[in-house]
Amino acid sequence: MTETMKEKIAIVASGGGMSCSYSAGAINALANYCRFFDPDIVIGGSGSTGILTYYVSGQYWAITKIWGEYLSTKKFINKWRFWKLIDVDYLIDEIFGKHVRLNARAVMRSHIDLFIAATNYKTGELKYFSNKTMKDEEDIFDILRASKAMPIAFNKKIKIHGEKFCDSYLSSYPNAHIQKAIELGANNIILIDSRLGGGRNEAIFKVWLAAQSRAFKKNYNEQMREILDYKIPNNVNIITIKRSSAFKVGTFDSKKEDLAKVIQMGHDDVVNSKEIKTMLDRLR
Repeated sequence: MTETMKEKIAIVASGGGMSCSYSAGAINALANYCRFFDPDIVIGGSGSTGILTYYVSGQYWAITKIWGEYLSTKKFINKWRFWKLIDVDYLIDEIFGKHVRLNARAVMRSHIDLFIAATNYKTGELKYFSNKTMKDEEDIFDILRASKAMPIAFNKKIKIHGEKFCDSYLSSYPNAHIQKAIELGANNIILIDSRLGGGRNEAIFKVWLAAQSRAFKKNYNEQMREILDYKIPNNVNIITIKRSSAFKVGTFDSKKEDLAKVIQMGHDDVVNSKEIKTMLDRLR
């Protein structure tokens, strides 16, 4: 088989804050039920990046434990803490750094190409950070922090190699990650889409976006239009996993019983997907 004909498979996940607990269940099922450990490419932004990074590190057991238990605390999300609705520093430093320590060395050494999206705070440009170009183990924690640095809700810019980054709808948008995966040669893509769509969060973000510089808005909007206009090639097979039930966990919802329900939904939706079984059976 020639290099141009080689089958490459990517896992892509959307952002969405705590709605990404659905993605935690789905990724858990891919690992522990489907026994699928070796995609070529993994790409995500915003709320999905921690889940995907633990998957790449091989710490499958940690995914549902973190998103189902450790994040159900007001230390992380507090709707009355208006100045810092979501404490990303607590997530990175305490959860990923101590309680369930991320194996950063395993991420850097993995044969899987991991790409984490963030938005350049000055230029509005989408940036993908790769595990293959990280300078040291601490890089991954800063990159994860940047990918989750939600405007207004966390309201902090994260400096990486001299530039500041944050989260945005652009860097959490799965269509951008699909395009990136295809550019990297993926012709089989599993998309885990946990988004709820629209609502107050999007309206607030638009207010924040309107307050940014002219250059930021120009670059941001041009990239979004390019992504929306992108046509998926006919030879690319995309399987989308999304909620099979109307039950919702929103961006800032953290009740343990609700997280457990959505995690289970994500798990079951993968287990019940005949398309995923067919794809994985064909590629193994």
